[in-house]
Amino acid sequence: MADQLAHTNFIIPLLIGFIPSVAWLFFWVGVDKEHREPFGLLLTCFLLGGASVLIATFLQQSLKGVIAGEEPRIIVWAAIEEIVKFLVFYFIAYKSAYDEYAIEPPIYMIVVALGFAALENIFYVVQPGMSSNMTAILLTGGLRFFGSTLLHTIASGLIGISIGLAPKHLRFLSIPIGIAAAIFLHATFNFFILKHDTANVLQVYGYLWIAAIISHIILEKLRRIPLSQAPSSVPTL
Repeated sequence: MADQLAHTNFIIPLLIGFIPSVAWLFFWVGVDKEHREPFGLLLTCFLLGGASVLIATFLQQSLKGVIAGEEPRIIVWAAIEEIVKFLVFYFIAYKSAYDEYAIEPPIYMIVVALGFAALENIFYVVQPGMSSNMTAILLTGGLRFFGSTLLHTIASGLIGISIGLAPKHLRFLSIPIGIAAAIFLHATFNFFILKHDTANVLQVYGYLWIAAIISHIILEKLRRIPLSQAPSSVPTL
């Protein structure tokens, strides 16, 4: 009986932690109706995005004693996560033969981010799950669905959008600009969340959803633009 209870206490938070990413995955991948990305490449991006949580956590823990102060730590932590997610995309999808349309960089970045968020969600939800606190499990899962999971999606999507919008000869500028924008969004969200001010938290959640709507509109435009239209005479990053 005790073993069954322990098994249930792990499976439920596992599902609640995983479901937000899968739900968002179907939504965002569905934006690109005309040009379906290969399932194998999407799955690789998702799984390695999840695995990159371990790398990001290792780097954050390694720098914990070096970075003094809450605000610098929030910025550095956000930078680590956004750069790690970008590197997964860069080495797996950026140079692939299936990166042909302007919408595909943001789609691949979003899939990597959702893999990252899935494992991160599980880590957050498992702790209340071990205590059989179903209210805490559902509350944590719900907040991460509407907040943190969407945050990872939009922040990484900004990097992909900056790539998709830029001509190839300007990628060396658009990529760092996109990463900087993602870090700013990520750090700003975390800063307001950690202040535990209900009004500020609701406000930043509202801004996040506005950013999600704008991102969706941009992706709708990008799906009609082939990357081959961008100038390619200058070597890309």
